[in-house]
Amino acid sequence: MLSSPTIPCDDGIEECAMMQEEEWEVLKSIYPDVCISNDASPSGRMIKLEIPVELSPARSVSIAASPQSHSHATSALTALPPFLLASDLHARLAGMWTHDSQGVLYAWVAFISGAEFLKSGDITIFNSSPLTLLPLLESYNTHAQDACVRLACDHVFCHSCLTDFWGSCIREGDIGRVGCPDPVCVKAGYEAGEEDVARVVEEEEVTRWKWLRAKRALERDPGMVHCPVALCQTAVPSGKEDGESGWARLRTCPRCEFSFCAFCRRTWHGPISECPLRVTESFVTEYMELAEGDVRRSEIERRWGKRNVERLVMKYEEDRMNHEWISRCSVGCPGCGVQVEKSAGCNHMTCIKCKQHFCYLCGEKISRTEPYKHFNIIGKICFEKLFDVGSL
Repeated sequence: MLSSPTIPCDDGIEECAMMQEEEWEVLKSIYPDVCISNDASPSGRMIKLEIPVELSPARSVSIAASPQSHSHATSALTALPPFLLASDLHARLAGMWTHDSQGVLYAWVAFISGAEFLKSGDITIFNSSPLTLLPLLESYNTHAQDACVRLACDHVFCHSCLTDFWGSCIREGDIGRVGCPDPVCVKAGYEAGEEDVARVVEEEEVTRWKWLRAKRALERDPGMVHCPVALCQTAVPSGKEDGESGWARLRTCPRCEFSFCAFCRRTWHGPISECPLRVTESFVTEYMELAEGDVRRSEIERRWGKRNVERLVMKYEEDRMNHEWISRCSVGCPGCGVQVEKSAGCNHMTCIKCKQHFCYLCGEKISRTEPYKHFNIIGKICFEKLFDVGSL
């Protein structure tokens, strides 16, 4: 527990009071349970902070009646309750303030709550009633564990705050942010595992989180296809076989268990046999190559129906023109193959499906951390062409 008058300031009294009040309000918004009181008086401003101490990892705490006592009450704890400061620690906190400091309250809370003032190793507390104090500390420790949650990365957060934050992310579908909020973990892209998520949010939200994770994995899978069975259409992930193997084309729907070829979408025809040309495509191409009035052309019309044949020819031409336009006006992502069209901006592209970074001019993969080095390599067609001249 920290109860101390605020350090006076050499600037104008009103300006100092305003800065102190602003610092207090900021701290109160971050640590509402720590900020107890903030009283102004003619002699100065008195603030009271009750700062619990977090021990990470758990440390052995021994309680003895005196330094000469040989009997100790010992327990492994992860938290200590707020306590009155000893004079030497009080002086260390006062020494953290300087005239050019923007604020010191947040630094005080971080210093005490992070147990930075304690020496490494076991902790010894001297109290006249060790057997009475230890159960109280253990009870507080249990309560603190319920109020806080320690993630797999060993960072500790308020259980209620994390529940609200993760729950909001899951409801909005932003599962990439369901992870440790510590800046180090955020920078590393750490995402929470199922064990951590199950301890923080409700069962319904855990179920939705699992579904969103599976959905994202499928969307990022460059080899994902949909089951060709009309009444199924379930997303089928890539196989485990090497891409050069014929078996890599085999897919089995997890829902209806239909086995098919990922290339031609027909019943599985084995790893060696080539994909058969679609029946309609084979006779349509033949029909279009035949001259008007040809006997074979008339046979096709009689067998399949003239209107059906005309409709299939129209569909074939439409597909052909679409493919030509896609080839001419877009570039395939080198990561997943999805076609990307650039409407404006530079030639450094990021695939919205698999997040692969690539060059729009040459189609090559480029570094995620240093993407612009690619446009400085002499000899490449995209050398010094980060932007198209016509777009500037």
